[in-house]
Amino acid sequence: MERFDVVVVGARLAGCAVAAPLARAGRRVLVLDRMRFPSDQLSTHVLLPSGTGELAKLGALPRILALDPTRVTHVQVVADGVSCRERMRPTPEGIDFGVCVPRDLQDVELVAAAREQGAEVRERCAVEGLLWRAGRVCGVRYRDPDGREHEAAATLVVGADGRRSTVAAHVGSWRPYRVSRNGRGLVFRYLDDPRMGTPEATTYIQWREGDGIAFAFPTTPAGRLLVLLMGHRDEVADARRDPEGYWRRKLAEHPGLAERVAGAPQGSKLRSTGETPAFFRASSGPGWALAGDAGHFKDPVTGQGMRDALWAGRTLAEHVLAVLDDPEAVDLATRAWEAARDAECLPAYHFANSDTRVESPSPIMREVVRDAGRTEEPDLGDLFGRARDPHEIVPPARIARALASALRRGEIPRREVLRRALDEGRTAIRAERERRAAAFRAPGPIRGSDHPGAVWPAPPASRARDEERVEAAA
Repeated sequence: MERFDVVVVGARLAGCAVAAPLARAGRRVLVLDRMRFPSDQLSTHVLLPSGTGELAKLGALPRILALDPTRVTHVQVVADGVSCRERMRPTPEGIDFGVCVPRDLQDVELVAAAREQGAEVRERCAVEGLLWRAGRVCGVRYRDPDGREHEAAATLVVGADGRRSTVAAHVGSWRPYRVSRNGRGLVFRYLDDPRMGTPEATTYIQWREGDGIAFAFPTTPAGRLLVLLMGHRDEVADARRDPEGYWRRKLAEHPGLAERVAGAPQGSKLRSTGETPAFFRASSGPGWALAGDAGHFKDPVTGQGMRDALWAGRTLAEHVLAVLDDPEAVDLATRAWEAARDAECLPAYHFANSDTRVESPSPIMREVVRDAGRTEEPDLGDLFGRARDPHEIVPPARIARALASALRRGEIPRREVLRRALDEGRTAIRAERERRAAAFRAPGPIRGSDHPGAVWPAPPASRARDEERVEAAA
């Protein structure tokens, strides 16, 4: 039986992000993935500077830049006609641009970067079970491309295998302890960018008009554009039934988007999904951890999933690197990492839950956007780039000024302004109390943020936990 310090199940963002630094430090790391790369993934693949910085830390940024992505330097938000456009805030390392690389181009480069740094990545290998000793995971059982079964022992097994994580099912963590139903669906397509050479060609743009949201993301290679539409989740059925009719209807609802894509040739076919519930799973236990979407997923409306997957993988590696020769210390380290992940991700989880509500921009949001639009200095873009937490970007004093401005303008009935402000304020207070309490695996729900009604699927057809395999540690 082969022996490794760490076995990682899943070779995409989180998997490569945990494998690369461990292998770089001289640890034996095996990464298993059932796919052969390059391999596509249903994803809108947006990164802002903090995400680009994670690619650099992984060691993959030179490879990604060789694909000729658009270096996106600005972000623009349009809320019912009120607009702000601003520069993205640089990372502490000086990275001041985002990239948007389709997954069939991006993920193969992450795999190559992990291999360059010493990780053993085996493609087309399906994990079928875990090895256990005295109640602790100590390896995996997998099948190779020829159908032969193998076992690999490890001090730590990391599930980085996505929302339908096999590892989560086998360790008994399939059902999240916290879940929130998405209000919005995703419909997207690629086009040739008709505005090359203009400021829009290096700007991520978001239009919030009525109860819909639309995005334009310059992508890869330079000269291509990704357009994402996020209406009610039930609209996905309309998009699948009549794709071009749906597209025309959305352009009519978002005139700014229609202007942005005017003159573009026919785009790719529409792709879509209607079920993207946000969740937290228990993500650490004896001999195992869940990284990336396997452990936590937030509504895609914020465009932060890839950054968080890279961050989670890297920080997990940092937590366990120095203690991999001590199983008990590893288990303490993974638990500490899970707590750190929750502290990092809970504010963004609540922000995304707010954005997935299918409603028009609030009066306070419109005034905050108006205020931010006075300059092009980094400000609201920090919400999407994770440069600061939401409560730092829109503190109570700024909310109060925005409320006063909305009431003074009188563009929206006073009663509606106050109702929305009261609802949003109550939710923000509850979320802030939760953040300050810092309870481990806080179950929620936070009224006004966590949305009920999510239906969780059955686990993969496998046992919830393998039998004890004492020989794995022999």
